[in-house]
Amino acid sequence: MIQLNGPLARRHHVRTIGHGPDIVVFGHGFGTDQHAWDGIVDAVPARATVILFDLPGTGPLLPDGFDPGDYRHLADFADDFLDLLEELGVARCSFVGHSVAGAVGILSAVEMPERFERLVLLNASPRYINDAGYVGGFEPDDIVALLDSMAANYQSWVAGFAPAAVGEDVPSAVEQFTTTLLAMRPDVTIRVARTIFESDIRALLPQVRVPTVLIHSRNDIAVSPQAAYYLHRNIGGSRLVWIDADGHLPHLSSPALVRSAVRDALA
Repeated sequence: MIQLNGPLARRHHVRTIGHGPDIVVFGHGFGTDQHAWDGIVDAVPARATVILFDLPGTGPLLPDGFDPGDYRHLADFADDFLDLLEELGVARCSFVGHSVAGAVGILSAVEMPERFERLVLLNASPRYINDAGYVGGFEPDDIVALLDSMAANYQSWVAGFAPAAVGEDVPSAVEQFTTTLLAMRPDVTIRVARTIFESDIRALLPQVRVPTVLIHSRNDIAVSPQAAYYLHRNIGGSRLVWIDADGHLPHLSSPALVRSAVRDALA
């Protein structure tokens, strides 16, 4: 049984769907919360229990003692996630992670591969900043300008970033992403964004020994196609699936396509 009464379960607002013996955990990306998966979870086989949770810093009601400075590296998120699985009593699971949660899943699977049946990563990236021989999609000055824009006028930044990240003319998706971004404390959002954009997990990819499916959409402002191919080349035995959707949040803008891809990945 999933143990839902512990302090980490409360801290991460854990909820479950279903009562099957197989466990599928969903991790959301930057600027969203667990409800970003509401249109996708029915892709999970009937014999599974779904676990959803919020990453640290999500939403306006942060737990007592929360300090965004505690999450200066993606490894801090991974340690938090593994501690949560331990408290919940999850010995083994499949993990579906979007964006930064995909990177957190990779780090967690490297540290404790016995915990993971498979990884299903949606629009994940090993590094967002360009490097010699690597195209992450951003120059260092781009990230500085982005963080400065967030700090100068957070609401204005959200108004421009949300539709650009969604990447398709789907007002409901833009509205949902805008709402969850605005629900976050700006100082927390900026700290988390800095951690994400300065991350680099490329060196750890060959250590992934868990079966991995990579799902990517086109024209993603956050993740270059080259980054997707880099993940595929460096995670041994991984499978790369391109879906006919645009933008960084296809589970909001094109849920039917993502639902089908996740269902196939979990089969």
